[in-house]
Amino acid sequence: MKILLIAHACQVRHEGQQRAEQLGRLPGIDLQVVTPVRWYEYGSWRSFQPPADPSYTILPEKVRLPWTGLGQWYLHHYPRLGEILSTFRPDIIDIWEEAWGLVSAHACWLRNRMLPSAKILSETEANIPRTHPFPFTQFRSYVLKNTDFAVARQREGIGVLRAKGYQGPAEVIGNAVDDDLFCPMDREACKRSVGLSGFVVGYVGRLIEAKGLMDIVEAMGILGRDSGVTLAFVGSGDFRAALESRVAALGLGNLVRFLPPRKMEQLPEVMNALDALLLVSRTTATWKEQFGRVIIEAHACGTPVIGSDSGAIPEVIDQGGLTVREGSATEIANAIRTLRNDPALRRRMGLAGRTQVKDRYTWKRVSERMRNIYVKMMGQKRAARAAIHV
Repeated sequence: MKILLIAHACQVRHEGQQRAEQLGRLPGIDLQVVTPVRWYEYGSWRSFQPPADPSYTILPEKVRLPWTGLGQWYLHHYPRLGEILSTFRPDIIDIWEEAWGLVSAHACWLRNRMLPSAKILSETEANIPRTHPFPFTQFRSYVLKNTDFAVARQREGIGVLRAKGYQGPAEVIGNAVDDDLFCPMDREACKRSVGLSGFVVGYVGRLIEAKGLMDIVEAMGILGRDSGVTLAFVGSGDFRAALESRVAALGLGNLVRFLPPRKMEQLPEVMNALDALLLVSRTTATWKEQFGRVIIEAHACGTPVIGSDSGAIPEVIDQGGLTVREGSATEIANAIRTLRNDPALRRRMGLAGRTQVKDRYTWKRVSERMRNIYVKMMGQKRAARAAIHV
């Protein structure tokens, strides 16, 4: 099978390149990847990182309109994509981009014009049936009409696809974690290395209001200064000042630590330093948690997770932690207290989370499931070809 994967996530090693690496190793797959040579991510430009040991062909390409302000990156596209299709002639075009992006519509248009026998696979993170302005609604409608198979990151995503008119086959395949990098380590040694001690709960990521971070601070206030619980915020963001102000007002300064962002290779030590990870996001009119990659990073380290019921969080936590109502500081405090008081429960949930990662969320497992979908799509292709010749 000749697979062309279009994905800005493959620009750097610690994101989509790991999936491509595993896909390229599977038998029967000839994989080419198209990714930007330059990309704008979370307020800064980043450059292409060559894979360390590629099992596939990667094409770092110039993109037009990589960032357009209000349109963000959803107008980006590859000027050379037609030439790439003509040369490689893939059986399947896997578009790891949202259907409302120009890159997806452009790929479908080129397929129809140049290579109508190729199948389109469209992947989505979206779990809210948003109405987008022109031209993004038109892009999505066109792409979904031309999609042969769809992949969503969570169950809600399938419902969104159906609500937007897609009637074809679809499956849920989550994100993945490098389980060689993220693995259980000596928890007390990791705490000492990071500069923490006692029973530690923490949040890892951008410090933004939508992540429910103020609810965590309020929960610490409910637990009180004699709770024996330390809270660590690992990351940076504009919301830090508001958090620090509230921490001071509650008199929790000695119990709450703000640690700087860590590089990917440093995160396993942080995850192992926590007795529980907190991801208590709040749903807004335009966003709710689409997956929560930090959940499976913590699980891979055997760390249980306390999460809100926003979006996909309960689905990803499953048996590997506790779920609370979003916005409820009282329930967050009770969940922290439960795990603090029950080491055996922490161990059971940590083990359950790690088992879930092995079963569903390693790059190898996700790649195997993607290959299974490709095989199904090739069966569709053969069936369509046979029907033509009847």
